[in-house]
Amino acid sequence: MPADQSPVPIGTITAFAGRLDVSWLRPQGWLYCDGAELDEADYPALYAVIGGNYGTGNGRFRLPDLRGRFARGVDLGAGRDPYANTRAPSGRGGLAGNNPGSAQDWYTALPVTAFPVDGGGDHTHPVEHMPADTTGAAVTGSHYGIWQDSRWIWGAGAHTHYVDAGGDAETRPTNAYVYFVIKFDG
Repeated sequence: MPADQSPVPIGTITAFAGRLDVSWLRPQGWLYCDGAELDEADYPALYAVIGGNYGTGNGRFRLPDLRGRFARGVDLGAGRDPYANTRAPSGRGGLAGNNPGSAQDWYTALPVTAFPVDGGGDHTHPVEHMPADTTGAAVTGSHYGIWQDSRWIWGAGAHTHYVDAGGDAETRPTNAYVYFVIKFDG
């Protein structure tokens, strides 16, 4: 490898934990992944690698926009992304589906099996909006009425509450912020 060439290939995206200073990063051959639109003629080596994956048109192309996102490997048939083929282009003219440059929104997964959230034995359940005494009259046609003993259901017995419905096909992880930068010049 020539002494003036970087061992990092053009198009490499990496996390950067320092202060974002593009005037310092650019001379080293790096750009911030903010979705900026660039001229193909100004960045021919980078365009040759990423093309219009993240958006393109009229002799211009876009950088990846990883602000507020985490990077995810293309599924390529591994079966780990149940929504791989429904991914949208991240920019006008970009790639969709199971391709680099596609993007998707958040999801929250449905549990594989129901799980207990409370198993505390005998306990009570509050009944909202019930009168606290027996002096009131029942209101016809309303869910309000006279509650003779209390506003609680007592003696529920030992039972367990489960979460067993709702959700999506996957859950996104908790994350920490970094800057993502892309190598544009060797």
